[in-house]
Amino acid sequence: MEDTSQQDRELVRKIVMAKTLEDRFLMCAEMYEEAKEFAKVGMPDHLSLDEREIYVFERIHGANPLELI
Repeated sequence: MEDTSQQDRELVRKIVMAKTLEDRFLMCAEMYEEAKEFAKVGMPDHLSLDEREIYVFERIHGANPLELI
């Protein structure tokens, strides 16, 4: 679904690209950490540590990590 205008996408790109490479990297890393927290919502409590990591990975990437190798 495309609900953002071309003008708005260009503005966001201009703002992001005006940041330093380091700031863009940190912004990406922070967003990924936030995505991991969102992915944990509804995660069953009984999962082992390995199962929790796989669960979060699947919620973010849509596949089991072993399926992507």
